[in-house]
Amino acid sequence: MKTVYINGKFSAQRSTGVQRLALGLIQAIDEELSATDNKDRWILVCPPDANPPLLNRIEVVFSGPRFMGLHFWEQFFLPIYTAGQTLLNLAGPAPLMKHRQACMLPDAAVFDYPEAYTKPFGAWYRFSFTVMSRSARLLLTISEFSKCQLILALGNVAERVKVVYCAAGHIDKVTPDTTIIDSLGLAHSSYLLAVGSINPTKNLSALIAAFGMIEDPNVKLVIVGADNTAVFARQSLFKGGDSRIISTGAIDDPQLSALYRNALAFVFPSLYEGFGLPPLEAMLLGCPVVAARAASIPEVCNDAAIYFDPNSLSDMKKTLEYILMDAELRELLRQRGLLRAHYFTWQCSAKLLLRYIADAGLSSKDSLTSAFSD
Repeated sequence: MKTVYINGKFSAQRSTGVQRLALGLIQAIDEELSATDNKDRWILVCPPDANPPLLNRIEVVFSGPRFMGLHFWEQFFLPIYTAGQTLLNLAGPAPLMKHRQACMLPDAAVFDYPEAYTKPFGAWYRFSFTVMSRSARLLLTISEFSKCQLILALGNVAERVKVVYCAAGHIDKVTPDTTIIDSLGLAHSSYLLAVGSINPTKNLSALIAAFGMIEDPNVKLVIVGADNTAVFARQSLFKGGDSRIISTGAIDDPQLSALYRNALAFVFPSLYEGFGLPPLEAMLLGCPVVAARAASIPEVCNDAAIYFDPNSLSDMKKTLEYILMDAELRELLRQRGLLRAHYFTWQCSAKLLLRYIADAGLSSKDSLTSAFSD
């Protein structure tokens, strides 16, 4: 029997993409462990005052001094606490002074698009990813595109990088909060929906410009997302004052679910994505998807989206007009999207992850028979 610790730093952070990834995988791992005869001891180690998920099979412990910030908790306390045992990290940087660990590197954006990040953030992530790539027994990422880019950035790591896809089942479990439709004045309006942060790679400024070229006064553009100028290079999105454009800031999942379900279509204009979870969320809730032909997006969306060149405003405008005018196309994409979204599940990803951990010698392989047989 081995002990596998899980880095619970994510449970003390605001929920964004990497925290969502960690939560989805951990909950699915917990379900898979509960369904197998796994004899290993699995422990989620959380900082004080964290808010971890409810788990059945995985133990949850709170440990570490309260005065210690999350960065120092992860880099100094956690490797001492887990000394001699496996540590699974699923949300970004991991302890640099630990070797017996598996590390999630969601994408290579800090190498491929360094200008999108503040200098301190980009430098730290490039340094930490490089150190982890040399010392960790297992490296994880979330798409074949990200795997290829990480290999290009980090060198001789191909044999240790394994792909574990994301999923969108979380968004289907919440009850839609339709009050947001009225509060945003959308009850009697048609609208396109976009979700993204201020990260320049999300390309929202281009979407706003392309939408501004559409003359239809009866359609709106709703943009959901939060700013984080400590991470992303500052940019101004709203310069023209177009009254048809609504920015919601950060909202919760029930509100987002309602917006997905009532939108004419979801637009994803990103220049760079390690996976691209919002299109999958939209598909699962029956919202047609229009997306950039870039990075991992075609890998994830496949034939369940129509695509545009994210560097061409005219192509983006033309494609938006196409989806607005063609109800039959929207219905076709809705049907294809539902099929595509169900291809990705946290359960399948958890089984793969458990297999990779065992193959790397980080857990007991002979106790995962059900995971290996599926």
